[in-house]
Amino acid sequence: MGTCGLGIKAVRWVVAVVTAAILASGWLTAASAAAQTEPDLDIVSTYYVVVDAETGEVFAQRGAHEPVALASLTKIFTAIEALEEAPLDSQIVTAEADLVDWDATQVGFGPGETFTLEDLLYGMMLPSGNDAAKAVARALGSEEGDTAAQAVARFMDRVNRRIRDMGLTETSLVNPDGWGVPGHHSSAHDIAAFTMYALKYPRFVKAISTETYETSTGGYELVNTNKKLGVYDDLIGGKTGYDDTAGYCLMQVARRGDDTMIAVTLDGVAPDVWYDDNRALLDYAFEQKAAQRGDPVGRAAEVVRYLDPDAAVIARIARSSASIGPAVAPAAVTLAAEAAPAAERPVTATESAIAAPPRSAAAALRHPGASADGLGFALLIATILAGVSALRVRRAAGVGDPVAG
Repeated sequence: MGTCGLGIKAVRWVVAVVTAAILASGWLTAASAAAQTEPDLDIVSTYYVVVDAETGEVFAQRGAHEPVALASLTKIFTAIEALEEAPLDSQIVTAEADLVDWDATQVGFGPGETFTLEDLLYGMMLPSGNDAAKAVARALGSEEGDTAAQAVARFMDRVNRRIRDMGLTETSLVNPDGWGVPGHHSSAHDIAAFTMYALKYPRFVKAISTETYETSTGGYELVNTNKKLGVYDDLIGGKTGYDDTAGYCLMQVARRGDDTMIAVTLDGVAPDVWYDDNRALLDYAFEQKAAQRGDPVGRAAEVVRYLDPDAAVIARIARSSASIGPAVAPAAVTLAAEAAPAAERPVTATESAIAAPPRSAAAALRHPGASADGLGFALLIATILAGVSALRVRRAAGVGDPVAG
């Protein structure tokens, strides 16, 4: 019997039932996925996410895409920009503009003191010094004739450009320390994604995993605010944060066997509940990862990804480049992320997490209006950037220096 024999009303009824079934199936799938990522772990923190540091697979989350205050987790972003911009032995002289009120976390230096960038990196990441973050941003952002505020703003422009280049749309940072500023926000998702990227820098990993550090002049002993360092056996390191707007915030990186996990909890509560939240998420992710190995079917999951910021730089150059010379063969060029010799690239969990799969330079440059000559110029620039990036990796890693585990 054809559809005509069923009658128009019957056909409409069948279509409605089938459509409803499809929609219901989709809703159930979505509900199932939501249930998977919001397990009953009694997490008190308002927002959270825990991800595989290598693959970006999300094991649990709640409100992970909500842009909210992040307090001193801001310093994760500041530290990476600083590592990209200057050698660790760069000399920085503190200024009156760097000083903060006594109710803010700080190193406690005065104006006119000299530190290395490495000293101030530890000053940011261990005692969570707002003064150290301000000094770094002012010094690295400064151009002739700048006020301190202008220098910091220029540095933050570069931080935000890097964030945008990585495709992290839920983050906008106003200052380098995260202390009580309207419009300054990120999300658990973006912090986790940026941490995946940050773990490529051994010096960053060394800083977050260090309990105490003495400045190069011997004038200050810096102590890490992270209470779980040296207590939670699997912990590599992390970053704490707090202010009245953000609540208690925590990013932790842990490794168990061959697996490395990143947990981010935002707007948690004291005294130690926020630490317990974070550890529960890490333990859950490790358990789920282990269970997956015995499950050949696996499960569908959201994946945290980011774009290679160097690729975005190359693409901008390609868009603005004039015709200079013949095109370079794409096969002769590698992305900056691929250029560093294997011995100089982070390869262990204590040194790095795996970045998003690199794109070829040619793929990064495919856009309407790109000429062959423009592509050649951009690829030439890509080669130069590859060398620059290799130097940056060497500088960040401190080649020849031990890396903390």
